[in-house]
Amino acid sequence: MIYVEVWKEDLVAATRTEVHNPPGMLFGSTSPLLKPFMKKLEELLPAEKRGRCDSYTLSMLYSHIGSVHGDENLIRVESDEKAVVITREELATMIGDRYPATDHHRLNLPGLLFLQSSPGFQAAVVSKMKREHNLRFPEGRRTLRYIFHMTVTSIDADKEAIKIGLDLDRLPKIADAFRAPD
Repeated sequence: MIYVEVWKEDLVAATRTEVHNPPGMLFGSTSPLLKPFMKKLEELLPAEKRGRCDSYTLSMLYSHIGSVHGDENLIRVESDEKAVVITREELATMIGDRYPATDHHRLNLPGLLFLQSSPGFQAAVVSKMKREHNLRFPEGRRTLRYIFHMTVTSIDADKEAIKIGLDLDRLPKIADAFRAPD
């Protein structure tokens, strides 16, 4: 298990823009995880910003999220005075209704949350993993998405930093392939 902590300064270096709210970086794009929960997440917004389309809600989440916690059982997203919890069982039920033959016990909530994060945040994580843990990554967007979906086991974000836990042993027989030679 390794941990990567991405601070505001790391995000600024990766994105080359001002970063006001690191937890908001986890909501940089829409994914299968968020789509069914947009109405629930909309409750984190002030009343005057609710009732619009999903893309508007997603763009507003960036600035209104105070903290995020994700582990194998749930994702908890908090604003100043409200919290929304998305459980693994909820998502499995929704997917099971639509795709009954899927292995729902293999859902990895932190991995799915990571996949919907902004490309700048993902680049910052890869950069820190290379620098701090001497890891190398294969080329290709799909390959990276698979790696992160499988290995991200926890996410904790607040106004200063985002901490990601990764378990490279979850990858099939090639976990050592990511270690750079000494």
